[in-house]
Amino acid sequence: MNWGTLTRMPVKAYHYELDTCFREGYSEAREAFGEQWDDILRRSALMLVKPDGMATGKLKIIRDFLGDHEFSIVGAEIFRFDRHTGRELWRHQHTLASLDRLAVNDIILQAGPTLLLLLRSHGRHATPATVHLSSLKGKADMSQQSADSLRSVLNRPNRLCSLIHCADEPADMIRELNLLVEPVPRRRLLARLAAGTSSPADEDLLDQVLHSGEFGGVTLDRDAAVRRIDLKVRERAEEQPELADAAGMVRAWLAATDSGESLPWREFIRVLSSLGLDLDIWDLAIVGSSHIIEDEPGTYKVIGNPALDSWLV
Repeated sequence: MNWGTLTRMPVKAYHYELDTCFREGYSEAREAFGEQWDDILRRSALMLVKPDGMATGKLKIIRDFLGDHEFSIVGAEIFRFDRHTGRELWRHQHTLASLDRLAVNDIILQAGPTLLLLLRSHGRHATPATVHLSSLKGKADMSQQSADSLRSVLNRPNRLCSLIHCADEPADMIRELNLLVEPVPRRRLLARLAAGTSSPADEDLLDQVLHSGEFGGVTLDRDAAVRRIDLKVRERAEEQPELADAAGMVRAWLAATDSGESLPWREFIRVLSSLGLDLDIWDLAIVGSSHIIEDEPGTYKVIGNPALDSWLV
């Protein structure tokens, strides 16, 4: 196996060599791409439009951005995250995540369907398509992302509601496709990567997402979400006075966020759930993602982000 075409991170090669999803995915991709392996691998990329991106109707902006940067969509598949696939996808990065962050991330990822896009690059770039797309995506740290990055163009509200995800390197694309897609549609998607063109089924799916009215319409507004939750909590306490203490705790936590205080998310959700309210899942997602301590102090990612310069030597 030529790891130099897959990753420039020795730590990633070390872990992926024993990773079941990478091993199986690599075997399948080698078979699908055949003698064109090097060229197809270099010109292919993977992007997820996460549930928050689907709910806020971002596909048109994404497709236009991709077209402007010489990418075409050659395959598409809708799937749903569960607790296990969400944890497994970022297994080597969430080693620094707080337990509150894991809980909020579960809410975001399981709130609706995710759209997986397989891409073909038509430009001449010094790096593989995955690496080039990752650089166009922009930094995870919002203070460091450039104004012309995709994340800026999408106007993501915060770090956790990131709307999209991209495979960082060819090795990640291989692993993530195997992890997230079942065998039958996976074979179809690999064939689309090999052909470099989409099928009518892919185009129909994209048209459904864009025009059916099923996706879009959600606005991730933290202030409005806090007001709606607070109102429902207050009304429940008025209806059922025996819940006044729990409601008071929730309202005090919410009020403290206006001053920049973090929410003790797992305790907050436990008390909030005791009120038996029917709350909008995206209100919970935007409040949680805006007001938690995201990382455990003194910890680190087992696998960090690849350096763009490592692909230029």
